[in-house]
Order: sequence, then structure tokens, then C-alpha cells
Amino acid sequence: MVAGAETVVMSLWKVNDDTTSQLMEAYFRNLLAGQGRASALKEAMRELRATQLHPHYWAPFIVVGRDEPLRALAK
Repeated sequence: MVAGAETVVMSLWKVNDDTTSQLMEAYFRNLLAGQGRASALKEAMRELRATQLHPHYWAPFIVVGRDEPLRALAK
């Protein structure tokens, strides 16, 4: 945030690389579909929860910052 990022997605504890990869793929897919940043993560967590029931795999992630959908950069 100090470096100028509008939004930061972070984990609250050490996470598994494989499940984090699945979560991030779903997160970016949701962002590209036009969802807001927090709702895109929430939906990605919901998708991961369908296959990984234990909260250890999907619950540590939070979004800090702006929630708006991504916007195209002006040329």
C-alpha cells in the first residue's frame, strides 16, 4: 500500500502453494469478468471451499484497499 498499490491480497498465515494457485486463478478469472476486488476474492474462496472443506486452505486470505472492479489503463 505504501508503494502505491490500490489493493493488496494477503494471507494471514502460511498457505499451501497448490491451493493458493487454484484460489488466485479463480480470483483473477473473477476480476476479468468484472467483479469487484473483494467480491472476486470472496467468490474464489467459495469455489475453493467446494473442494477444500477445511478453512486452513481458503480462509486466510483478505483484501485491503479499494474494492472497485479493475479498469482499463488509458492510452
